[in-house]
Amino acid sequence: MKAIVTGAAGGIGKATALRLAADGFFVIVADIHAERAAETAAEIRAGGGAAESRGVDLADRAALLA
Repeated sequence: MKAIVTGAAGGIGKATALRLAADGFFVIVADIHAERAAETAAEIRAGGGAAESRGVDLADRAALLA
């Protein structure tokens, strides 16, 4: 199973990403703050889960379609 979680660098998004990883999902951690998203993904991997991070600005339509 795979999941994409936006806003996953902190708060509710991070908690959601961590929970999904604990439930066995491969999580793509997406956030405008790429460095913090990478930290969340690293935390998931350190706990035995599978994750990768993406720096993304959901307000930038052109970047999303590239």
